[in-house]
Amino acid sequence: MDRRRSAGDRSCPPDPGPWREAENAVRGPRAALGTGWAIADEVDEVHEDPDLDRYLADPDGFRR
Repeated sequence: MDRRRSAGDRSCPPDPGPWREAENAVRGPRAALGTGWAIADEVDEVHEDPDLDRYLADPDGFRR
């Protein structure tokens, strides 16, 4: 493993957060609970780092 990534190098963005999957996060519970339950989707809008896709394409060569 690359030492700078394992040492918590702050110049690289973090691994993708849960917001990439947030849109699908309630599908499983809604299906499991059925129509007798309501799940309120009250999550504040979270914005990804605009460079995240470039970073994920080449983490070792990524530069801001």
